[in-house]
Amino acid sequence: MPWATLVALALSSGNGHDLDAGKLPVCSNRVINEVVKRSGCTVGDANCWNRSGGFCTHYVEQRLAATRPGRTLELGSLPPEEVARGDVAVFASRAHYAYVEGVTRDQAGRPVAVDLSEFNFGTCWVDKDSLVTEKYRAVGRRSGVPLAAVDGGFLRVRPAAR
Repeated sequence: MPWATLVALALSSGNGHDLDAGKLPVCSNRVINEVVKRSGCTVGDANCWNRSGGFCTHYVEQRLAATRPGRTLELGSLPPEEVARGDVAVFASRAHYAYVEGVTRDQAGRPVAVDLSEFNFGTCWVDKDSLVTEKYRAVGRRSGVPLAAVDGGFLRVRPAAR
């Protein structure tokens, strides 16, 4: 199951999320209230946030499972020059994962940027201790993200070992 793999990768990154995302400001009370209402969780309830399915790993797992229903999935790394739609972008400095929606190529056909969709890549904290941003359980999209900005590389679903 890819979710377990992604969670293990995120947890093994230690304070990686804090290096980049730790610099975010706290959201306004209005935004915090909107996210709390949308999720059903309250600030400080890490168990609820973890169960509610709004983190980047939850989103990527849903997208990968939708393309390969009923199959066991394993993820393996791949060189940036092989990135394609359906791969996973890894942001090590933020312990964040996103689904690759598309790839922009240069005139020689080499990938130079990716279009992404994701959960929880926000601009402010709703619950910093639980790593919840205003984009928790809300699909965000980013276009034209340079390959160099994907500082953790890319993952692709590999056939499961038997």
